[in-house]
Amino acid sequence: MKYLGSTPTGFITTSLLAISLTSFPCSAIAESSDVKISGITVSYLSAGKDDLAIKDLVVNSGNNELVKSLSKQFFRFEQPLVIEYGSSEGPLYDPSIHTIQIPYHFIADSLAYFSANNYLEEYGKTVEDAAMDTLLHTLLHEVGHAYIVDQDIAILGKEEDAVDHFAAVVMLNFIDGGDEALISAADMFAFESENRPEYYDYGEYIDDHSFDLQRYFSSLCMVYGFAPERYPKLLNQIEKEYRVERKSFCIDNFEILNRNWQRHFSH
Repeated sequence: MKYLGSTPTGFITTSLLAISLTSFPCSAIAESSDVKISGITVSYLSAGKDDLAIKDLVVNSGNNELVKSLSKQFFRFEQPLVIEYGSSEGPLYDPSIHTIQIPYHFIADSLAYFSANNYLEEYGKTVEDAAMDTLLHTLLHEVGHAYIVDQDIAILGKEEDAVDHFAAVVMLNFIDGGDEALISAADMFAFESENRPEYYDYGEYIDDHSFDLQRYFSSLCMVYGFAPERYPKLLNQIEKEYRVERKSFCIDNFEILNRNWQRHFSH
């Protein structure tokens, strides 16, 4: 997966930059538990026997190098940011230590969800690739939290929704294949929603996060709004009487969210 040059309009029209994941040797990462590039440090805590394969999957995915490269060009941090794998809590961003924490069991759960839903057979993408797409979205989501704190960005509304939009805008504008990766991440929300009860406790309606099924459709809405001609059937799950109106909303909403986040990016 590669990242693309700046395209403020929201559509990928520039040629690929000559930076790909293969430009970053994974062996160099494997030899050191801490690698610092462009203000972001990646740290791997001790991995148990069952977690070693997951750690290797993360290292070889290139997601960390991709996020570092994106940060260097588009969302630079004033304070060094740490991405820590193997923590017991998370995924989360801890502003007190300016650290993103990703537990290995989160990635294991992603692999299990995609495997249980026969992702390769049903969607044509390997379980491992889909799980790494989900990890990329999660990393950018938490990076969004960190960037808001680092740059003191005013957020009017739910910050969790705002950083979902941050992740989507970055993936769609700047990552080759980011639209397909975002769809995989959206599918993860859909799979998680299948385990939810039919009715929620009232307290759950006052929560930082939107419901998983809302996040699923919101992510698809961003993809459709970004490239409606590429995904004419993406929102066909929506009832026919709402579909035209919702598709129009997604196009307008992406334009607004894209423009607003682009104001906070370096170009």
